[in-house]
Amino acid sequence: MDILEITRKQDFLYPTFRQVYTASFPLFEQRTEEQQEQAFRSPYYHLEAYVKDNIFIGFISYWDFDSYVYIEHFAIHENFRGQGYGSLLLEDFNKRLNKIILLEIDPITDKVSANRLKFYKKCGFFENSYPHLHPPYRNACQSHSLIVLTTERPITEDEYIQFSLDLRNIVMVN
Repeated sequence: MDILEITRKQDFLYPTFRQVYTASFPLFEQRTEEQQEQAFRSPYYHLEAYVKDNIFIGFISYWDFDSYVYIEHFAIHENFRGQGYGSLLLEDFNKRLNKIILLEIDPITDKVSANRLKFYKKCGFFENSYPHLHPPYRNACQSHSLIVLTTERPITEDEYIQFSLDLRNIVMVN
């Protein structure tokens, strides 16, 4: 599988990324086009597309900080879900970056969200108990509660505070 970095909206894979992105996340969890342009300008931000035999399989958008990596968005194209690609991509990502990986998931309210937590735990993630509100991407939206998951181990309170500051002051700067 090939990993291709998308660095701007003009990249040939960007339209396919955007299609998978908008199909995979509710509107209130999506960057606007302007926010995406701003993310591309940050030295911390990366957007990697996973391609097999010239077919777009999925993507990971992430922020690479000194002591950890924050996966902002991760999705597999709907045609390839349930075939092991999600686990494969996360395993490869974890090996390549070799840092604590942090991501967020929705609170457990139904079978889908319970299965999502089960998937990430199977991939080596630990649940963290800090009450966490993700800032809104759009003015008309509210902050929303999410569960913080990390690789290697649960993070300390100081590490959580650093993530929260990075999220508000770097990731979500509009």
